[in-house]
Amino acid sequence: MSNSLTYFSTVEEVSSTSDEDLREGFGFLSPDTVVNYVMELRKKLRFTEESKEAAESEVGRLRRLVKDKEASTSAVPNLTYTGYSQEPGSSNQASNSLDNNKINNLHFVKLLPGFEIQATFLFKKGTEKFNLNLMSEKDSQKFYTFHLDFRPYPLGNVIVMNTNPAKSWEREIRAELPQLVNGRMYNVTVLCENKQFRVKINDNYIENTFPYRYPLQDVAVIKLNHGSLGNKWVSLTWQPTKATQNPPSSAEVGNSKEAASCGSPPIKNSINLDTKLQPGMKISARAFFKKGTKKFTINLLKNTGFYIFHLDFRPYPHGNVIVMNTNPSKSWEKEIRAELPSLKDGEIMDVVIECGKDKFKVKVNGNYIGNVFPYRYPLGDVKMLSVAHGTNGNKWIALDCHE
Repeated sequence: MSNSLTYFSTVEEVSSTSDEDLREGFGFLSPDTVVNYVMELRKKLRFTEESKEAAESEVGRLRRLVKDKEASTSAVPNLTYTGYSQEPGSSNQASNSLDNNKINNLHFVKLLPGFEIQATFLFKKGTEKFNLNLMSEKDSQKFYTFHLDFRPYPLGNVIVMNTNPAKSWEREIRAELPQLVNGRMYNVTVLCENKQFRVKINDNYIENTFPYRYPLQDVAVIKLNHGSLGNKWVSLTWQPTKATQNPPSSAEVGNSKEAASCGSPPIKNSINLDTKLQPGMKISARAFFKKGTKKFTINLLKNTGFYIFHLDFRPYPHGNVIVMNTNPSKSWEKEIRAELPSLKDGEIMDVVIECGKDKFKVKVNGNYIGNVFPYRYPLGDVKMLSVAHGTNGNKWIALDCHE
């Protein structure tokens, strides 16, 4: 069997390789090739009529994704969605309200100095290591231009950074992994500076940087490994940083939306809370802002129609205002308004709702808005969170409730 899968791999080679190598091999093939391989593989590996029906259903789902012109090219070329490692009807997902937000393993990109990569993961205690990888187009199957590997306790509680030019792993650079809390979401930022990568977990930089060993411009793919036990990456974006003094021209970046776009799918419209909201807890959300969108919102609900807190963002030309209100399944009550900070097209907007002793306080991109909102109904009655995404490609890409 060949060490890496290629367009010329036989079905026998594919069927005899491990699950991990199979996913990695399929990951860099064209969508149609993936479908054909999966079809042949299913015929060979599935025997009962029930299994064949499940396999045909899975392949049909892949075909629909391939034909969907609006779907990201990264939505198909991996086996995350095929169920290969599961028996039909089974699931290895953890019981978590955000399970459907697990994003694709592969995203095709073009990076330059001055870009930043932002990713969010949901941490699950006991997970195996999970990582973010920048893969070179020279040999995208094996060439790791930057390998950012998170190894929580008991695997060392360390972040390992390294490279592998399709030969072997080179010299590691390590940094301490901050203490992670089970069930909480964490933001990872990789800054692509002039000569090095700099990594930030939430708002804190890790103690070491990683110098470029191979050209950043050769990076063609961001590859994510999710870990285990429900640990998963839930959002990924890449774009020029706000602080870039000499941003690359459109000719350098190219006209593709892939160069500076949001690679994350929108989250589902509503989730049920597993825990009761209490003072001291926070709701964190992240949106991908698109100019021209209509209003977009976050809602804290007692039940459908009963709005305990309605947080409505209305950008220009809809007032450039944030509107807060309640509606106890009857009618909207008295609004409290605050100015909406200026947002740029394609910008990532972070929102935090802090649940205080007697009021909500809201932060947008790290800064408190001009007004607070006193509780009109019991905080503990909140049972659901919902979002409205807006229009024109505007979307919420992460939502989390935590202490």
